[in-house]
Amino acid sequence: MGWVFILFFYRQHSSEVVAELTARLAEAKEDDRCVAVGECGLDFAVAGAQREQQLEWLRAQLLLANSYKLPVILHCRKAFPELVQLLRQHLPMAGGVYHGFSGSYQQASQLVDLGIKIGVGGTITYSRAQKTRATVAKLPLSALLLETDAPDMPVAGYQGQPNRPERLVDIAMVLAEIRAEDYAQVAQVTTLTTAELFQIKL
Repeated sequence: MGWVFILFFYRQHSSEVVAELTARLAEAKEDDRCVAVGECGLDFAVAGAQREQQLEWLRAQLLLANSYKLPVILHCRKAFPELVQLLRQHLPMAGGVYHGFSGSYQQASQLVDLGIKIGVGGTITYSRAQKTRATVAKLPLSALLLETDAPDMPVAGYQGQPNRPERLVDIAMVLAEIRAEDYAQVAQVTTLTTAELFQIKL
């Protein structure tokens, strides 16, 4: 079964965007493949970032996600304090996942306390990513989801090549090694957590 994600980026926004997104969500919600609102968030690392506009659109997307009882898939670069503040103001009722996490344990804990899962991707397959590896080792396994971000975010050993979904296995194996846990346990728990968050029948 495929998944439908509603994708909007702040550069594409106009005064009609909320109405358009609302209409698309209303239509997509009739299809059980619609499992989340995302990827949405804040990116203050881009040149000419329009911060206030980004905050306005993310706020609208969080409200829509709550209206349709859908989780959110969050993107964030150089805007973590602002993201957390907005999440506290408009707590995602159906939860969500922070995509491509590479921050500190303190940051991850703030997200987990808000009901947001931590997206674990190819970053942890690099030994130099000590902060991220230490963070995912300390968090509860139930707080973690696995992701490849294919075709981006390559895993170690495949640099320069497009990433592929089947390399999720490589990420799971490294996560099990980092956490000193059984691979089968890691695979089972992260799969069940993903299914629960996105209301997917296994």
